[in-house]
Amino acid sequence: MARRAFNSIETTADQAEAMVQQGRWAEAERNYRELIGQTHVINYEYDDWLRRLGEIYRHLGRGREASFIYLYLHYFDMARQQLAGDEHVGLRARIAEIEKKWPEAATLYQQAKLPVHAAVAFEKAKLYPEACAAWKGLLHHPHLGSRPYETALVYFNYGRSAVRLEAGSSEARRALIESQRKLEQVADDFEQVGELERAFDCFQILLELGREKTQFENLAEGYVNCIRVLRDDNLKFYVLQYYEDFIKIALERNELHAAATLYQEAAAFASRAGLPYDRHYQHKSALTWMRCAERFVETGVPVQMTENALLAAASQHSAVGDYASVQKCFDRLAALDLPDRAKKRFAAIAKRYHGLASPPVDLPGLPDYLKQAHAYAEIWFFDLLEWEMDGDPYAVAASIVGDLKYPNGIRRRALVVLLTLADARLRSADGDADTLVHTGEQLGELQSYAALSPLEKLFAMSDPVVRRAAVRALRFLFFKRSFVIVRKALGDPDAQVREAALVAIGGLHFPHAFNPLARIYRESNDPRVRSAALQSIGKIQTVEAGEFLVMVLRQESGPLREAAHAALAQMDNADVLPILRQHHEIETNPAVRETLGELLKRH
Repeated sequence: MARRAFNSIETTADQAEAMVQQGRWAEAERNYRELIGQTHVINYEYDDWLRRLGEIYRHLGRGREASFIYLYLHYFDMARQQLAGDEHVGLRARIAEIEKKWPEAATLYQQAKLPVHAAVAFEKAKLYPEACAAWKGLLHHPHLGSRPYETALVYFNYGRSAVRLEAGSSEARRALIESQRKLEQVADDFEQVGELERAFDCFQILLELGREKTQFENLAEGYVNCIRVLRDDNLKFYVLQYYEDFIKIALERNELHAAATLYQEAAAFASRAGLPYDRHYQHKSALTWMRCAERFVETGVPVQMTENALLAAASQHSAVGDYASVQKCFDRLAALDLPDRAKKRFAAIAKRYHGLASPPVDLPGLPDYLKQAHAYAEIWFFDLLEWEMDGDPYAVAASIVGDLKYPNGIRRRALVVLLTLADARLRSADGDADTLVHTGEQLGELQSYAALSPLEKLFAMSDPVVRRAAVRALRFLFFKRSFVIVRKALGDPDAQVREAALVAIGGLHFPHAFNPLARIYRESNDPRVRSAALQSIGKIQTVEAGEFLVMVLRQESGPLREAAHAALAQMDNADVLPILRQHHEIETNPAVRETLGELLKRH
């Protein structure tokens, strides 16, 4: 089968080249377009096809399409040569941006009336007065009136730029305060409707706002809320990374009490999550509590605070078996200015640990390779850029095609989207249903987060055929945000759109999908929707998924119990076995107990 496909590609390539030699440019273009749809082939062959297709477009007088190809190939001078006239100024700006020619990109984006893109380019160019002016100009943008989240981001960016220009600026302070107020409200609104990932974005920006304002309270609020959302999403390593980053900042600012407490929380989380780092954090907590006690003695705070810090240190040292350090803690407690009775008791406890050696401290922490390189994205830029592109598939694809941070496969599929839209525009068919459906399918194949905004815009259209295509495309987009459309599609008035949502649910099974799928199960009254959600939950293979399916198996009956049983039967996670065994022991319903027993035997 693979050899037959290879032979077909070779035949098409031979035919395409023969047509070029004969000057049959239109026919050659169709053949090369078919070839570049094979986005999986090796680089040198694909690039050869693109170079030839670029030449064909120049012969056909289709300079813009040639420029797309040269942008993909990073032939920037050749790409620019195809783009004469003001109508292409936005694409020329994009080329300058890919080249990191930030001042030129900013100027061109201003000419293209893309003020957010211009402001970000000024920021990247470190032209802060121009960036500040650009953000200030956006504060009263007419389209921001009904967009509280984006408005908050503009205030944040403006305040941050203004601080750079004048550290004590009252205007900058007002902008940052307004940004904080709006972000807190928007985060609450997102949480109310269950869009935790959007609330998380707000908390991340509040965290950054704390850094800008150098206020530990703001930082703490941002970190605490980020950790809470990440914990609820079962993103274990992100949780520990955020704990470690928070602790580092607390230590840098001499917030020793907060740091010691955070080490304890990280230890408790690691233990609950089954990660082998709890003893490391307990040891760090103990050392930090001892430093905290020393600080309390130096600063003359009430002795009870020193006592509490040393008791906490002793508890954490004991947890890791460092009994010699436990003795030191109680010796220090006995030396404090406390009532005689308490001092005698602490001295007596210290004697119990006399002579016990300290174990070798080899308590590994979270290794660097498990830390996420992109834990803190510049969403205050990215989300505003997305808003300005307004779900335009052309703009989104153009932002991807030349950017090497995307894998070649995604960049190639973005190029196919651009050329498809260019063909439609040439036929004056860029707004018809067939083109929009085809575009929706291709956006799904991008398998990129950037595709979600255009798909959301397609889903908002009145034609159910277009909405259906947008929903079906989601089955390739493994992001929690995909479920925002899916949940809306489940209530769509068109039956085929609702059917497409079922198809999407069947394809969306990845670890972060558990909470959205569980929510769909709880909210829906449709047995087919609930069964589809259970089937996908079963494919996630996490302990949380297993616990949920056991709960459904015990509480439901009929088809839903059967769906939960089938999903549990296909799970391949040994950590689910203790859960099955525990519920088998306590189950009183004979039929359910028999089913749980059968699952235990099968596993």
